[in-house]
Amino acid sequence: MSEGHNSTSEQRVCPWCGSANTRLVQRGFTGPTDERDQYFTCASCGQLTYELVSRTVRDMRLGQYRARGTYRDSVRQTKYQITRVLKVGNNEYLLYLKPIVRDQAPAANHRANPT
Repeated sequence: MSEGHNSTSEQRVCPWCGSANTRLVQRGFTGPTDERDQYFTCASCGQLTYELVSRTVRDMRLGQYRARGTYRDSVRQTKYQITRVLKVGNNEYLLYLKPIVRDQAPAANHRANPT
């Protein structure tokens, strides 16, 4: 398996558009990438979705990150629920994330079926 491509068992579905046409970028300092964070990109809608992000002790203090809290990606204007916080090493924490997707179906149904 080459870097960045999913096998069938690892296939991610884009939470934003529902497409399975995604590409995983794994975190790793010693492998084929030097990414601090793990995420996947969707070829259909172009959205980037984080699965886990790395933060320092200082970041943790300033951001007040904790399990069941919220992580905001201000660049892409997306929000994630922090599902787990794991300390790895002396100065690093991993935040496991689940995207918070606004349900746009009711508005779409309302427009399709006007009353």
